[in-house]
Amino acid sequence: MKYQFAWHASYDLPVGKGREVNLNGPANAALGGWTINGAFYLSDGVPIAGPIVGANLSYFGQRADMVCDPSKGAPHTATTWFNPTCFANPASPFIPGTAPVYLDHVRTMGADNLDLSFYKNFPMGKDRNLRFEVSSYNVANKVQLGYPNVPSYTSGWSNNAFGYIGYSVNTPRQFQFGSRFTF
Repeated sequence: MKYQFAWHASYDLPVGKGREVNLNGPANAALGGWTINGAFYLSDGVPIAGPIVGANLSYFGQRADMVCDPSKGAPHTATTWFNPTCFANPASPFIPGTAPVYLDHVRTMGADNLDLSFYKNFPMGKDRNLRFEVSSYNVANKVQLGYPNVPSYTSGWSNNAFGYIGYSVNTPRQFQFGSRFTF
């Protein structure tokens, strides 16, 4: 990855006894003293490998010729991540193709993820404490597509599998509830 950014924050909500929104009694027990935690992660994708020829008579994993920029005009969807018509079979099996090993300007989908959690401590006297926590992962429920299919050239790259992405690399939105008693 070329670029990535991670941000983590924790904030005590200003609600509860002795705070900006002062609560007492049952209202404080239910609504006061909560803390929110957030983790945000953002990154661009990794470079995609250039296709190899895969013909019967090709040497040392011969790469294809790149005849145009595969990222220009590409829809970047799960069915077509880049333009497959930008690759051609080299004229000779003895001359390496012009496509680079990794297509630096054609990258996988980057990550864009937000995780949140809320927790509250319930003091129970002396050294005893009950903590209740609610966590949510991938709050926006955003799909991060996986690596596009880059088959070798055998009968042409015009087939539907070239540039197709059939899976995701992250999980859908998830919630987790937990409690911990310390004594």
